[in-house]
Amino acid sequence: MRMNQHVVCISFVLAALWFGMFAYQANANVAIAPKAIDQVIKEQMELAQIPGMSVVVVKKGQVLYQKGFGYGDREKKKSITKNTFFEIGSTSKAFTALAIAYLKEQGKIDLKEPVSSYIPGFSPTFHGKPQQITVEQLMHHTSGIPFQSIALIQPDDAKDALKKTVQQLKTTELHRKPGRSFEYATINYDVLGFIIENVTGQSYETYMKGLFQRLQLDQTEAGLTRIKHGDMSEGFKLQFLAPHVYHAPVYRGNTPAGYIAMNSQEVGTWLQYQLIDSMWSRFVIHPDHLTVNVPDEGKHVYYNAGWYIEKRDKQVKSLFHAGSNPNYSSFFLIQPEAGVAIGVLANMNSSYTEQTARLIANTINGTNDQVEASIDPFQLIDQLSLAVTCLLILLQIISILRFIKWRNRVKRGVVMKRVMTLGVWMKCLGWVLLLICVLSMPMILSQVAFNGLPWKMIFVWGPSSLIELAISYYLFFVWFCTIGFIKGFTMTTTAGRRGQKDDHQTDIGHSSL
Repeated sequence: MRMNQHVVCISFVLAALWFGMFAYQANANVAIAPKAIDQVIKEQMELAQIPGMSVVVVKKGQVLYQKGFGYGDREKKKSITKNTFFEIGSTSKAFTALAIAYLKEQGKIDLKEPVSSYIPGFSPTFHGKPQQITVEQLMHHTSGIPFQSIALIQPDDAKDALKKTVQQLKTTELHRKPGRSFEYATINYDVLGFIIENVTGQSYETYMKGLFQRLQLDQTEAGLTRIKHGDMSEGFKLQFLAPHVYHAPVYRGNTPAGYIAMNSQEVGTWLQYQLIDSMWSRFVIHPDHLTVNVPDEGKHVYYNAGWYIEKRDKQVKSLFHAGSNPNYSSFFLIQPEAGVAIGVLANMNSSYTEQTARLIANTINGTNDQVEASIDPFQLIDQLSLAVTCLLILLQIISILRFIKWRNRVKRGVVMKRVMTLGVWMKCLGWVLLLICVLSMPMILSQVAFNGLPWKMIFVWGPSSLIELAISYYLFFVWFCTIGFIKGFTMTTTAGRRGQKDDHQTDIGHSSL
C-alpha cells in the first residue's frame, strides 16, 4: 500500500514537471522581444516622419504586444495609446467582405449572381456593350471597373452618399471584360456595401454595428460617428518636410471601402479572429476563390474578400492588406503557419506602415526575410514640391527685378514700340502658344504620374505642399509669358544699344583697374 502511495507521488511529481516544462516551452514559443519591436517602430516613424503610431502583435492566439507611440494631438499633448482610434483605410474592405460572407451563409446573397440582381439597372459597358458583373468579381477586383473610378467618389456626408457613389457606376465604361484580370478599384467595395443595404434594408453603418458587436468589437464603427468622437487621433499630412494637421473632406460614399475606425486593442481582437479556423478563414482562402493572381504583388499572390493572399506549395504563407486615407494609414499582416498577426495604425498616410509590420514579423520569427526599403511617394512628392517651389520663387524674384529694370528703360526712352511686322506677330504668337502649353502641362502630368486622377483629388491625397507648388507654378509662368508677350512689341533704340555698349565697356575698364 505504501509502495503504491510512493508510485502515485512520484508519478504526480513527474507529471507536474512534464506539465511545467510543456508550459514553459509553450510560453517560450510565444515569447517576443518588446525592446526590439520598440526600436523597429521608432526607427520607421522617424524615417517616415509619422507623428503617431499604434501597433499590436498577436501570436498563438494571444495579444503579446500592444503599444502606442508619438502623439495624436499636439496642442493638447495627447499621446497615442492602445485606445486611440484611427481611420483604417482600405483594410476596411475585409469587414465589408465578411458581411457579404455572412449574408451568403444566410442564403440572402449568391456570389455567382450578377450585381443587377441586387442593384436594379447596374450594367456597366465594355466596348459599348452592357456587361453582367458578379458579386464574386467585385470581391476579387476582377469586375473590370477601372482604378480611376475612385475619382467618382465625391466629398459628401449625406445619408444617401453611398447610393450616389454607386449610381455613377451604373453605366460606366469598363477597362476590361469582367472576370478576365485583376485591377484594384476601391469602389468595388462601395458597390458591395450598397448591396448589403439593399439586401438587409438597413444602412451600411447600422448593419455593420451589429456585425462588430457579434465579433466583440464593441467600440469599432463605420463612418462618421467614431470619426467625430473625441478619442480619434488627429490626421496629418506632409507639408514642406514636416507633418501638419489636416482635416480631410468626408467621403461617406466610400465608407464600405475605407472609413472604418478602430483602435489597436480592437485590431488585436480582429486579428485573433482571422487566425481561427473558422467559416471566414475558409471562405477567404478557399482554392475555388483564388483564380486570378495579382501581377503587381507577385506571381503567387491573389486577392479575395479584402485580403491579398500569398500562396506557395499549396500553403497560404501570408495574408496582408494596406489601408490609405488622405491623413491616416494602416497595414495588417497575417502569417498562418507561424500563428502571427500584426496590425499597424498611423495618423498619416505613409507606405512605411507595411515596412514596419514586415520588420516586426522578422523580429518575432527570428527570420531575415528581405524587406524592400520603402520609398514613400508622399515624401518624394513633398521634397520635389519644396525644391521646385523655391526655384520658381527665385525665378519670379529675378523676373520681377528684370521687369523693373525694363520699365525704367522704357521711361528713359531707351525702349520703343516695334513696327508691326509678320515676324513680330509670330514672336508674340509663340508666347501665347507657350502659355497654352504651360497651362496644359499639369493635365499631362496627372495622366503620367497620377494615373489620370483629377487634380482636385490629388490635392486632397497628396502633400499640402502641392498646393503651394501649383500656385507658384501658375504665378511664375503666367507672369513670364505675359511679360514676354508685351516685350515682343518693343525694341531697344540705337541710342539705347550704344548706351548699353558704353556701360559695358565702362564696367570692363573699372574691373581692370
